[in-house]
Amino acid sequence: MNDFLARLQQRKLVQWALAYVAAAFALIQVADVIGQQFGWPDGMRRGITIALAIGFFVTVVLAWYHGEKGAQRVTGTELLILALLLAIGGALLWHMAQAPQTNVAAAPVGNPHPAGVKSAAIPDKSIAVLPFVNMSGDPKEEYFSDGITEEILDALAQVPDLKVAARTSAFAFKGKAEDLRKVGDALDVATVLEGSVQRAGDEVRITAQLIDTRSGFHLWSEKYDRKLTSIFTVEDEISKAIADKLRVQLSGGAGQPLVTQKAVDPHAHDFYLHGLTLLAVRSVSDAADAFQRAVDIDPDYAQAWAALAEAQALSPAYGPDPVQAANARSLASAQHALALDSDLALAYVAQGIVYSSQMRWTDADRVFQRALALAPGDAEAMDQYAQFLYGVGQLEPALAEIERALQRDPFSGVSGAVRAQLLFALHRHDAALAQITTTLAAHPDGLLEHRIAVWIFIANHRYAEAEKQFREASVLAGDDPLPRAQLIRGMADPTVRSTAVQSLETSPALAGLRHDAIVYALFLAGLGERDRALAVLENFTVKGNSSTPQLLWYPMFDPIRNEPRFKAVLKKIGLPYTPTNAAPAMSKLWRMSPDDLRQFWSDRAFANGACA
Repeated sequence: MNDFLARLQQRKLVQWALAYVAAAFALIQVADVIGQQFGWPDGMRRGITIALAIGFFVTVVLAWYHGEKGAQRVTGTELLILALLLAIGGALLWHMAQAPQTNVAAAPVGNPHPAGVKSAAIPDKSIAVLPFVNMSGDPKEEYFSDGITEEILDALAQVPDLKVAARTSAFAFKGKAEDLRKVGDALDVATVLEGSVQRAGDEVRITAQLIDTRSGFHLWSEKYDRKLTSIFTVEDEISKAIADKLRVQLSGGAGQPLVTQKAVDPHAHDFYLHGLTLLAVRSVSDAADAFQRAVDIDPDYAQAWAALAEAQALSPAYGPDPVQAANARSLASAQHALALDSDLALAYVAQGIVYSSQMRWTDADRVFQRALALAPGDAEAMDQYAQFLYGVGQLEPALAEIERALQRDPFSGVSGAVRAQLLFALHRHDAALAQITTTLAAHPDGLLEHRIAVWIFIANHRYAEAEKQFREASVLAGDDPLPRAQLIRGMADPTVRSTAVQSLETSPALAGLRHDAIVYALFLAGLGERDRALAVLENFTVKGNSSTPQLLWYPMFDPIRNEPRFKAVLKKIGLPYTPTNAAPAMSKLWRMSPDDLRQFWSDRAFANGACA
């Protein structure tokens, strides 16, 4: 032991070790400060620390063997250079490990992440706007703080190179004191904006703070005391301050407002905010009423007209509103909005929904592209465009688009259900089943989710579960569940099939299913009535009595898909349609983030494959 200690002293091993620890500790402190200032991810800082820890053992080994040659001197410069090289090496290794892996479409569907789709790495330029806290002391004022939050969120969604978590996902954390690191991980964002709103009479106080979810440090905060008449100016200031802090380029230049600066009657704005809250939970009829009140008070309120147009376009899917009448009202409202402001993305989305319903594929494609150019980060626009692509038979591009939407809105039940529907249409039954199961668990009251689950369970021959889903959907829609359950039993049991077919064709309780021709034909095909299904589809090409072209790509139509009559139906309504202007203007590509560029070229590859 004495000999070993003597050799340690001769080789100055203790001095080398202590000097290295001191140099490494100092370097870690410097890296931590710099990392906070420049927003380095936690993984990068951990990589530097791990590299320096490995470097300690390297230093000790080198010192031992170097000491065999005799006396040596330990200089701080040598140790600092060694530690710095190891730190740089660790950062480079971390960077290489974070390089993009597989396309998001290949993400495991059974992922516990609510959407089943998660980004490989969190973009630095990304944000979630959490619901601002209502400080007014009156729970009835909740809609006001929620509405302010949504207007700021919508403004940020206009910024081309900024990833913004959508409302549905951001509001999932309302009233929950969650660790912001967990929020950032769940929503795939590097920063969050949180704040509070207090209204008293015509005065409003808004506080806002921007926080780095990786370090927990505040990046920016501000307090505003204003009149209600200047609320839009405050929202614009907050949005631009965030854009400045996150170093993102505004599409219209620094002087261009992100939030409308036109004077709006405060009472009209109040109804508009009410409507936004109602529309978000798909209380579509009540939302339309609130938006209508807003435009009645202030006929020049462009945003309210656009929101009214979307509510009217969605109303047939969420109630008994006749499609043709709803479409006419929606187009009129959208046209009114665009006459007041031609850059309202939501108005174009509403037009796209209606044009898709009317099978005006080229018009729908054009307005959806316009909406996405105006609001490239809007998850709602992506979702609706994905549904359009799905409807016209571009299944793979539609899947890529809905997954882009889910990256921004991972808690969206509608987008999760659409993804399950697309996987089902692509005959990926196991993946579709896993996705719809995850989505239903998160959204047990989602009508669309239950309706899609019915057909996925049927395709997997799980008829008892299909019947259960159909019963739950019927209750949610206010329909009698028993006749619908009998249809599922008819598909499962050939001995009762004829009774189920007769009920489908004659029962007053199933008149709603017969009202939409493609839905009607789908049930007939599922019950084995191929000729009757084809006759219904042929009649549809004359009357246009359906707004669900997406169902034409369901596997239940596979037995008749190659029939000349079925092909004639598709040809008569212009399907499949190939989008001709799917690419954004090339002049805008330079403003895309690396993630969006990769997604753009991926989408183009999908589209070219679908067109071949």
